[in-house]
Amino acid sequence: MKKIVFVTIVLGFVLAACSDSKESDKEGLRGLAACVSTPTPIAEPKFPTPFPAIDDVTWTASNQAGPTFIVLGYTGHALPDLFTGMKEKFGKDGFVVEKSERDPHDAEVNFAGSTTRGQVRLAEECRGRTSVSITIRPK
Repeated sequence: MKKIVFVTIVLGFVLAACSDSKESDKEGLRGLAACVSTPTPIAEPKFPTPFPAIDDVTWTASNQAGPTFIVLGYTGHALPDLFTGMKEKFGKDGFVVEKSERDPHDAEVNFAGSTTRGQVRLAEECRGRTSVSITIRPK
Protein backbone atom coordinates (compact mmCIF):
# COMPACT_ATOMS: atom_id res chain seq x y z
CA MET A 1 0.00 0.00 0.00
CA LYS A 2 2.84 2.38 0.85
CA LYS A 3 4.42 1.73 -2.56
CA ILE A 4 1.18 2.64 -4.34
CA VAL A 5 0.91 5.93 -2.42
CA PHE A 6 4.59 6.68 -3.10
CA VAL A 7 4.25 5.93 -6.83
CA THR A 8 1.08 8.06 -7.03
CA ILE A 9 2.83 11.00 -5.37
CA VAL A 10 5.90 10.70 -7.60
CA LEU A 11 3.70 10.43 -10.70
CA GLY A 12 1.82 13.57 -9.60
CA PHE A 13 5.08 15.50 -9.28
CA VAL A 14 6.26 14.32 -12.71
CA LEU A 15 2.99 15.35 -14.37
CA ALA A 16 3.07 18.75 -12.64
CA ALA A 17 6.64 19.33 -13.77
CA CYS A 18 5.76 18.46 -17.37
CA SER A 19 2.76 20.79 -17.47
CA ASP A 20 4.77 23.64 -15.92
CA SER A 21 7.52 23.26 -18.51
CA LYS A 22 4.96 23.40 -21.35
CA GLU A 23 3.54 26.65 -19.95
CA SER A 24 7.08 28.04 -19.61
CA ASP A 25 7.74 27.13 -23.24
CA LYS A 26 4.61 29.04 -24.35
CA GLU A 27 5.62 32.07 -22.28
CA GLY A 28 9.11 31.95 -23.77
CA LEU A 29 7.61 32.26 -27.28
CA ARG A 30 5.43 35.24 -26.42
CA GLY A 31 6.51 38.23 -28.45
CA LEU A 32 8.44 36.10 -30.94
CA ALA A 33 5.56 35.24 -33.26
CA ALA A 34 5.14 37.42 -36.32
CA CYS A 35 2.42 40.07 -36.15
CA VAL A 36 -0.54 38.92 -38.24
CA SER A 37 -2.34 42.24 -38.68
CA THR A 38 -2.02 45.88 -37.71
CA PRO A 39 -4.72 47.39 -35.47
CA THR A 40 -6.58 50.40 -36.86
CA PRO A 41 -5.41 53.68 -35.32
CA ILE A 42 -7.74 56.29 -33.82
CA ALA A 43 -7.29 60.01 -33.23
CA GLU A 44 -5.16 61.09 -30.27
CA PRO A 45 -7.24 60.44 -27.12
CA LYS A 46 -8.07 63.34 -24.79
CA PHE A 47 -6.08 62.55 -21.68
CA PRO A 48 -6.95 64.40 -18.48
CA THR A 49 -4.97 67.51 -17.60
CA PRO A 50 -2.31 67.29 -16.31
CA PHE A 51 -1.01 64.07 -17.83
CA PRO A 52 2.45 63.06 -19.11
CA ALA A 53 2.95 63.13 -22.87
CA ILE A 54 2.96 59.59 -24.25
CA ASP A 55 4.89 59.71 -27.53
CA ASP A 56 5.45 57.05 -30.18
CA VAL A 57 2.29 55.08 -29.34
CA THR A 58 -0.35 54.40 -31.96
CA TRP A 59 -3.69 54.58 -30.15
CA THR A 60 -6.32 52.05 -31.24
CA ALA A 61 -9.22 52.46 -28.79
CA SER A 62 -10.50 54.60 -25.96
CA ASN A 63 -13.45 53.99 -23.69
CA GLN A 64 -15.12 55.92 -20.90
CA ALA A 65 -16.57 53.42 -18.40
CA GLY A 66 -18.18 55.57 -15.71
CA PRO A 67 -15.40 57.62 -14.16
CA THR A 68 -12.71 55.30 -15.58
CA PHE A 69 -10.98 56.18 -18.87
CA ILE A 70 -9.23 53.33 -20.72
CA VAL A 71 -6.92 53.84 -23.70
CA LEU A 72 -5.35 51.07 -25.79
CA GLY A 73 -2.52 51.26 -28.26
CA TYR A 74 0.77 49.77 -29.41
CA THR A 75 4.34 50.74 -30.17
CA GLY A 76 7.43 49.27 -31.79
CA HIS A 77 9.55 49.98 -28.70
CA ALA A 78 10.96 47.01 -26.81
CA LEU A 79 9.35 46.19 -23.47
CA PRO A 80 12.38 47.00 -21.25
CA ASP A 81 12.87 50.45 -22.82
CA LEU A 82 9.15 51.23 -22.75
CA PHE A 83 8.88 50.17 -19.10
CA THR A 84 11.81 52.41 -18.12
CA GLY A 85 10.33 55.31 -20.09
CA MET A 86 6.91 54.99 -18.44
CA LYS A 87 8.46 54.88 -14.98
CA GLU A 88 10.35 58.08 -15.79
CA LYS A 89 7.26 59.85 -17.21
CA PHE A 90 5.10 58.96 -14.21
CA GLY A 91 7.85 59.73 -11.71
CA LYS A 92 7.90 63.52 -12.24
CA ASP A 93 5.79 66.61 -12.93
CA GLY A 94 3.31 65.97 -10.13
CA PHE A 95 3.03 62.21 -10.67
CA VAL A 96 4.50 59.41 -8.59
CA VAL A 97 5.01 55.74 -9.34
CA GLU A 98 3.20 53.87 -6.58
CA LYS A 99 4.25 50.42 -7.75
CA SER A 100 5.94 48.89 -10.76
CA GLU A 101 6.66 45.35 -11.86
CA ARG A 102 8.33 43.86 -14.91
CA ASP A 103 8.22 40.24 -15.99
CA PRO A 104 9.91 38.82 -19.10
CA HIS A 105 6.93 39.57 -21.39
CA ASP A 106 4.77 42.14 -19.59
CA ALA A 107 4.98 45.00 -17.13
CA GLU A 108 2.84 47.36 -15.06
CA VAL A 109 3.37 50.87 -13.72
CA ASN A 110 0.84 52.12 -11.16
CA PHE A 111 0.80 55.90 -10.89
CA ALA A 112 -0.90 58.72 -9.00
CA GLY A 113 -1.18 62.42 -9.76
CA SER A 114 -2.93 65.30 -8.07
CA THR A 115 -6.39 64.40 -9.45
CA THR A 116 -5.96 60.96 -11.03
CA ARG A 117 -4.45 57.56 -10.45
CA GLY A 118 -4.14 54.56 -12.67
CA GLN A 119 -2.06 51.90 -14.33
CA VAL A 120 -0.03 51.48 -17.49
CA ARG A 121 0.08 47.86 -18.67
CA LEU A 122 2.62 46.79 -21.27
CA ALA A 123 2.81 43.41 -22.99
CA GLU A 124 4.78 41.87 -25.82
CA GLU A 125 2.07 41.25 -28.36
CA CYS A 126 4.07 39.88 -31.27
CA ARG A 127 7.54 40.36 -32.77
CA GLY A 128 8.24 44.09 -32.92
CA ARG A 129 5.03 45.23 -31.23
CA THR A 130 4.30 46.01 -27.58
CA SER A 131 0.73 46.71 -26.48
CA VAL A 132 0.02 49.68 -24.22
CA SER A 133 -3.07 49.89 -22.02
CA ILE A 134 -3.65 52.90 -19.76
CA THR A 135 -6.41 52.96 -17.17
CA ILE A 136 -7.09 56.33 -15.52
CA ARG A 137 -9.43 56.96 -12.59
CA PRO A 138 -10.21 60.07 -10.58
CA LYS A 139 -8.76 60.17 -7.09
